[in-house]
Amino acid sequence: MSKHTYLHVQEGTQYQAEVAGSVLTVIANETVQFHLEEQADKAQLIVQENAAPGSVMVAMEHLFGLKPELKSISVNQTTTLRQDFFQNPSLWCAFGKQSVAPEQWMHTGQVYHPVRPQPRPGDLLYSRFVPSIGKTVSFRVVDVERDLQTFHFWHNQPYVAEFWELAKPDFELKEYLEKGLVDLHSIPTFVEFDGVPVGYFEMYWTLEDRLGPYYESEAFDRGFHLLIGNKEYLGFNNTDAILKSASHYLFLEEPRTRKIMAEPRSDNQRIIRYVETFPAWRKVKEFDFPHKRAALLECRREKFFMGNFL
Repeated sequence: MSKHTYLHVQEGTQYQAEVAGSVLTVIANETVQFHLEEQADKAQLIVQENAAPGSVMVAMEHLFGLKPELKSISVNQTTTLRQDFFQNPSLWCAFGKQSVAPEQWMHTGQVYHPVRPQPRPGDLLYSRFVPSIGKTVSFRVVDVERDLQTFHFWHNQPYVAEFWELAKPDFELKEYLEKGLVDLHSIPTFVEFDGVPVGYFEMYWTLEDRLGPYYESEAFDRGFHLLIGNKEYLGFNNTDAILKSASHYLFLEEPRTRKIMAEPRSDNQRIIRYVETFPAWRKVKEFDFPHKRAALLECRREKFFMGNFL
């Protein structure tokens, strides 16, 4: 028997799902039972035709997470491939677009780029139960009053300060976060495991970022900076869960995003070694920023979803 709790982010509803023998049960406002049949890398779920869409989605998420070998799930007569299922933002992503509106463009300095959305402080952006670590990984926009003390503590730890160079007093870090919250090209967020702050994740649009001129940046490319400040959550498995979830979120939030980029210091061996274990990412080159020698890393949408990394 297996049992997990899931948050359907766009519904705001919590579900419980469990498998016992050939029955998969999903419980929220109502109890829905699915008859489960499995054959090699395929599964079949039989359920009443009027089952709530949210219950069906959670049943599929639970089964895909429980059985990484599954390549497809059929619900009654409709078959969904794993790589297609995980490109639907509704379960995990609060601001994910189901359809694309006409593009609007603006100038920032000399750069002409699409108008960027800007969530509010404290907004939940993404939440997903990660079976490999048995925890729910979430990203929420920083709230300065709530998060400043933790942010200050993290940056004044030597292993963080070595690469971030932000071991500064709290009033300077307060200014840093407040500036990030009004900067349309970036979103400062906290990463949490089961509601516990674990690290800081700063996502940005590369076209209008300092990174943009150093490669052939496209209109919806994303980039990020990451630190894990809570030492209890260091380690490969947790880092793997965070980076896969971060990549998932950035591709879900904007369906026109084809590439995610990163530019750690070239001597940041922790990140470089990790990328070597995750085939969706690759090292493109090394280059010189004015302030550091950097490694340019790239993750492409098709490699991420076709690789069945979730």
